[in-house]
Formats: sequence, structure tokens, C-alpha cells
Amino acid sequence: MSSTWNNADGIQVDFGAYHSDEANRVNRARGLNTLGAVREIEMDVDLQFTTAATVSFPMDLDNDGTKDGFNERDAYIPANSAILEAIFFSTEAGAGGTSVNIGLYQADGTVIDADGLFAALLVAEMGLGEVSHGDGALVQESGIGVAGVGSADAYIAMTPTGTFTAGKGRLIVRYIPAVDA
Repeated sequence: MSSTWNNADGIQVDFGAYHSDEANRVNRARGLNTLGAVREIEMDVDLQFTTAATVSFPMDLDNDGTKDGFNERDAYIPANSAILEAIFFSTEAGAGGTSVNIGLYQADGTVIDADGLFAALLVAEMGLGEVSHGDGALVQESGIGVAGVGSADAYIAMTPTGTFTAGKGRLIVRYIPAVDA
């Protein structure tokens, strides 16, 4: 039985069991209060709560039992922002799977760039205490392509290759939002 649902107004309603389930507290981005131009989004990652070759969306938007997007309470990178860097800090060595793509999606689950932050972050790069820097095309630091999210707000999700039996860490994305005209 689901511990959340979206009412007729599209607002997510959480039930008591939702808050006690560890799976609902990981793999979900959250914004941080920062001063200055640079903003940050962090995500505690637990790869055991992912499914092989399936995007790790946090919400079931149409109540059909499949998580397929994001809701208004999920942290996002605003449209037309420049992504300065993405960092993955491993707090538990990855095992079982081979790699994970970390990318950006629109609120309805439409892909912006499925590996725009990390393109195939390998399990070999997920040793305890290791730090990996985003190499996706949307990250300024990578020097590849155009660093930015485009004209839609961008939400973070992962797609693992293989079935992970271990692997935890923290994803940090630093960006500069567009200046309002």
C-alpha cells in the first residue's frame, strides 16, 4: 500500500509510514540556503534503493504504482542556470552494479540530459572516501558542451547499470541561477 498519493489538486499527501521509511529520505535532492551567487543542491544517495536500468524518480505522478516524475516540493535547478560543478563523495563503497548515470529531468519526467552531471560514474570510482567530479556535458568544469540546464527547471535523478548491493554517498551540485530581467 502506498504511503503517499496526489490529490485532485496535484498536491502530494504523505501518510505516517512515509516518513519512517528510509527509502523516502535518500536519492532525493534538497536545496540548501546559501549566500551569494552560487547555490547548491545536495542529495544523500543510497544505491541499494535503485533499480537496474530504471530512472530513480521520487514520485508516482499518476498513481499507477510507477515512480515517474517529481512534485513541487522537490529541489530543482532553475531554468537557464549555469552548472559550475557536480561532486560525488562516497561514504560506502559501491558494489553489485557497474556504474550510474546522474542527469537532469523536467518535473513530469521528461529527460533533459540523462547523464548531464555524471556519465557512467563507475563502481571503481566509488571507494570509501573517494571524491568524483562530474564529467557530464552540462557541467562547466567538464569543459564539454554547453554548461547549463536550458529553458526548463531541472530535477536530479539517477539511472544505475546493474543491481547495486552497496554504495552510499553525497551528491553536491553547485550552480548559478539566471539573473531575472
